[in-house]
Parts: sequence; C-alpha cells; structure tokens
Amino acid sequence: MKKVLCVLVVLFSAQAFAGDAGCGLGSMIITKNSKLLQLFAMTTNGTFLTQAFGITSGTSNCSASGIVMNDKEIQYFVEVNQEELSREMAQGHGEKLYTLAQMKGCWDESAQQAFGSFAQGSYSKILPAANTSAADMVKNLNSEMATQKDLAQQCHGS
Repeated sequence: MKKVLCVLVVLFSAQAFAGDAGCGLGSMIITKNSKLLQLFAMTTNGTFLTQAFGITSGTSNCSASGIVMNDKEIQYFVEVNQEELSREMAQGHGEKLYTLAQMKGCWDESAQQAFGSFAQGSYSKILPAANTSAADMVKNLNSEMATQKDLAQQCHGS
C-alpha cells in the first residue's frame, strides 16, 4: 500500500511541476499560474475527480475531446507575453499578435492582418488600464471579437 501511495504522490507531483494543472474544478478556483497554486489546483482536481468528469462531459474548463479549452491556452499565452502583446496590439502588428491571431483561428495572412487592425482599433477596450490582468485582457478580447462579424468569418474557431 505504501508503494502505491508513493507512486501516486510522485505522479501527482510530476504533473503539477510539469506545468498547468489543466481543467477541472481546480482550474476554475485557482487561476494564478504559480507552481504552488497549480499544485493546489491539481490536488483539488484529483481529490474531487472533477478533471476526469470535466474531460468526459466537456465542463469545468475542459473540452469534450479531453483537451483543455483553447481559452485557457490563450490566457496562458497572454499572461506570458502580456507586455509584448500590449505593445504589438497598439501597433496593430507583430509576431506575438499574429500568434494570438492564429490561436483565435486566424490562419491566413489576411485574417491575421485583419485581427491586428481589429486589436489596434479596440486597444482601449481590450486593455482599459495599464494593470489589466491577462484574464481580463482575454475576456475583453473575446467580448470585442464577438461584435466583429467580418473578423469572425475570417477567423474560424473564435
């Protein structure tokens, strides 16, 4: 029994320190991306079995196919690159901005340029303050994109 418990502890610890805890109740309660908080998120998921349920049902920030929803990936990308993204959004172009455009489904060059123009024109709504969090930035971006019918046609999956 002790061996099984040790193996489980090692597996859970390795998963937590490998990166994001993924989806499940833990990811909904704990949104900061520090190693310690992600460990708590992963423990919450394991304790309440919400990650397995979320993956199979498509709830709790999980997609039905078992992959963490794209918005979580986008939020992480924005969090890691927020300063550069902010600058590139103000300019309407840039490598990080075009990567974000691809994550939002803007695959071809013209769609990425349209996304850049949209981000530049909506900059003050996407980033209303200098201290806007990554989560708020993504939420604002999604809200603004929802009003852009032409961009939605060019960017599939957004």
